[in-house]
Amino acid sequence: MLKLTTAQCTYAGSRASNEDALGLRIRDQDACFVLSDGVGGERGGGYAARLAVHGVLKQFENRQQTPLAELAHNSVASAQSLIIADQQRNPDRATMAATLIGLFIDRSHGFAQWVHAGDSRLYHFRRGALLQRTQDHSLVAQLAAAGLPHDRVNPNLLSQALGRANTVASTLTVPQPLQDGDAYLLCTDGFWHGLHDHELESLLQLAGSAEEWITLLAAQVGQRMAQDNYSAIAVWVGDPQCVTLTRLVQPAAQSI
Repeated sequence: MLKLTTAQCTYAGSRASNEDALGLRIRDQDACFVLSDGVGGERGGGYAARLAVHGVLKQFENRQQTPLAELAHNSVASAQSLIIADQQRNPDRATMAATLIGLFIDRSHGFAQWVHAGDSRLYHFRRGALLQRTQDHSLVAQLAAAGLPHDRVNPNLLSQALGRANTVASTLTVPQPLQDGDAYLLCTDGFWHGLHDHELESLLQLAGSAEEWITLLAAQVGQRMAQDNYSAIAVWVGDPQCVTLTRLVQPAAQSI
């Protein structure tokens, strides 16, 4: 059976409350890791994040033979429906919204599938090198992709978020085969804003465990006086600390 190790962290930063939510389930045949961040400036953002995590885990726990791609789609639909239903029942939370990152792993056959909405990110590392990461659903990311100036644009303006009408989450076209030594990082914007890609790689190569990697990363974010909540989940497949000793040169990271 595919070996998985994981670690997580969540901090309020300089905020009075923490509106991030995360959860995970690891079973003999499969596993699910999910993280959500309440959209700032909207009342009930933290509650929306908790609903999103609950919706994803509920779909996963009820999974039988559902393919990974279908599971990812159903998980987003479940999270979205829970948030929309609560908006309709509670006018004071009518505009609440949340980001989402979900990682689903088939431990029997060695495949991974992920889904995301908003500017929380998933990073995928192979042999200690950053292989790919999700592309933010934000106005800043859209302008940058189009080669347009974006330095003065509010980075919190999201083009997609759960709780908003017509939100379309991004998923892998097909599940991705896993390799021994693969590592994943799921994190909120408050976490990745405090780190550069090369720091994620270098600290992965130094770490002896998923827990040590998360501890090193969180310490770096905290030292930079994080203003926002910051949370992350690390997932190691096999033994990355051994595989990275024979690291191969990898192509530049791609947005997905």
